[in-house]
Amino acid sequence: MLVFLVLLLAAGYQTRGPGSLELVVLDGIGGRPTPARVELLDREQNGQVADDASPANGDCLDRGEAARMTLAEAVGKLSKPLKNPYTKRTEFYSTGNSTFSALPPGAYRLTIHKGPEYYVEEREVRIAPGERTQVVVGLTRWIDLPRQGWYSSDDHLHIARPVEGLNPILSRWMQAEDVHVANLLQWGNSRVSHNTLQYAFGKAGSYQEDGYLLAAGQENPRTYFRGHSFILGADAPIDFPSEYLVYSRFFGEARRRGALSGYAHRGTWLGAPYGLAVDLPAGLLNLLEILQQGDEEWWAWYEILNTGFRLIPTAGTDYPCLASLPGRERFYTRLDGPLTYEAWLAGVRRGRTFVTNGPILDFRVAGKEMGEEVLLDRAGAVMIEGRVRFDPKRDRVDRLELIENGQLTGSFPRLNNAGEISFRLPYQVHQSCWLAIRSRGRRLDETSSFSNKSLAHSAPVYLTLKNAPGLAQGPLAQAMARSWIARLEDLEARLAPDQIPILSQPAGSDGVAEAVLRRDRDALIADIRKAREAYTSIAAGPREGR
Repeated sequence: MLVFLVLLLAAGYQTRGPGSLELVVLDGIGGRPTPARVELLDREQNGQVADDASPANGDCLDRGEAARMTLAEAVGKLSKPLKNPYTKRTEFYSTGNSTFSALPPGAYRLTIHKGPEYYVEEREVRIAPGERTQVVVGLTRWIDLPRQGWYSSDDHLHIARPVEGLNPILSRWMQAEDVHVANLLQWGNSRVSHNTLQYAFGKAGSYQEDGYLLAAGQENPRTYFRGHSFILGADAPIDFPSEYLVYSRFFGEARRRGALSGYAHRGTWLGAPYGLAVDLPAGLLNLLEILQQGDEEWWAWYEILNTGFRLIPTAGTDYPCLASLPGRERFYTRLDGPLTYEAWLAGVRRGRTFVTNGPILDFRVAGKEMGEEVLLDRAGAVMIEGRVRFDPKRDRVDRLELIENGQLTGSFPRLNNAGEISFRLPYQVHQSCWLAIRSRGRRLDETSSFSNKSLAHSAPVYLTLKNAPGLAQGPLAQAMARSWIARLEDLEARLAPDQIPILSQPAGSDGVAEAVLRRDRDALIADIRKAREAYTSIAAGPREGR
């Protein structure tokens, strides 16, 4: 009787017990397993995480001491579950082969993402009690930008790499989001420069696998009243702790090392409008991170372009310091040959970029592409072509817009629910100017309302009329120069000796001690006054014979 009951219970457990799932995610082109971001939801919308999920995590801690550790310790800081901030659901990263050894029987909803160039794949999966289920999903691209010479990048990731052995794990994470160039920024402040530690910079800190790159950069210097800067491509960390507030020292050294310098957070956060006012005239800046957290504060960049400074647009997430996913905001760079870090830096330096959180842009003026210049003998018409393409299941792009010197000059609506908006037309050029396109709409695959705009913006094409005032000599530049001067005067007033205790008050990772402010005050004021001289010359306008 006892044996009979045991057998009966065992049979019941086998009938009602958990099942297992083997998931294989294949690249639709090569048919090989490919990393991806996976969501497996049960009927109660609970996300399941594979036993062998690929670990991932970032680091925003401001540390008194550098976090040096072994590979085992570094991997231990990573986690397998991922809370998607845009859907509030639990997901995980797969290397392309994933196993769930014990899933309660029932129906599940499987969703697989791999960046904006791939279609999102969805499946219904049924797990039978006590049985093994295998699901093979092939991913399909709706567009293949690397084949056209365009490679995606996130310029702003705080992911620590204290040891070289982390590279394969982190690379597959970036492959899962289809981020071809992941810039891992070691960050600092006026006290330390080792946060989100990178084991090496330059070639020694660059890692390439299957057409994807990891590279070390820095977000340093950064202060709340001058803004956050970043440097890409240096062969070593750049730090001047004894002159920390003099950003030009950092940017000058970056130029000497062949690196690129810029300002983060759209040039609008914290004190960036003041820092940019100080640093633009020195000609040491290359980049401005114009897209982050799905916001469209383009005005700061437009002001810079209208004053005659050609900062190249980039984008990044500031993951995980801001709630996001790597590559959710990204920029694409056009290369003439294979992807290497050196070729990528050269492409960025040439300004061949566009920023996006989904839509893909094409833009030409008189045959010239983004970042290039058109020289015209006289005013007249040029042919312009613009296009935005997108996956209609994820992005509802309402309009493609043409911008001249920051002003909307053309708007082209979406027709018939198409996945593309384009235009081609002759355009009258009356003055030296810059032209760009941007798209706007709404993300359809994100439930969060804090940042569900669908956005993209091209780098400009510059048009210069020969024997005519350039953009830096025009009325827009004069007006903007006066506003830059006002910012500089305000900043200098805040640096008055009796105001320094107030300026040093804010706490936090980018606060500055009173002693540092007093130490660097004279050198910073010298840079402020040099910049003011440059803007005063611009504001005065062109003189006869100049």
